[in-house]
Amino acid sequence: MNKFKILLLLFPFLTSAACIHDDVGVDDDIVVFFQFEYVNHAWGFQHNGFIIDQQGNVYNYEKPDGWIWPENNEISTSALESNLSKAEARLAQLDGSVIKEMTKLAKQARYGDLTEQKSVMADAGAEVYAIYTATAGDKTLTRHLLQQRGDVYQKNKTGAADDITEWLIDFRGTDGYPDDNF
Repeated sequence: MNKFKILLLLFPFLTSAACIHDDVGVDDDIVVFFQFEYVNHAWGFQHNGFIIDQQGNVYNYEKPDGWIWPENNEISTSALESNLSKAEARLAQLDGSVIKEMTKLAKQARYGDLTEQKSVMADAGAEVYAIYTATAGDKTLTRHLLQQRGDVYQKNKTGAADDITEWLIDFRGTDGYPDDNF
């Protein structure tokens, strides 16, 4: 009977340890970059935004020369690194637990379906919220649209994409174009 009592006492600790294991290594199998970007070709070229890497580093850019654009929603890791080298790194790093949570959401959002594109404005340009993902060790990242606002509206249908977009908007510090056109 004593062994049974000991087992009953240890059971909650054993099961809680099993639950903790699910979170270990959440960043190890996927590489994620988070991006806000504004592009407008009307009344002069505008291109600015920021990229957040998985370590919480933030890179701002404003009309960078030689920017390499994704082709067919793909970009090589060396091209992305080149783009980051043209950006200005902010001194502060974002909290690791927040990045970990956003990475979990990115794993879900990357499989989301997109709404149909909806033409809403003219000459407003595009506010684009996106993630770039790859399996660790891959040489190519895939761009996944979370939301686009401006001349054309389109969004990823997952709740995870909405959560990441809201986080990027909060970090950006301004709402930008309204979200009532989706």
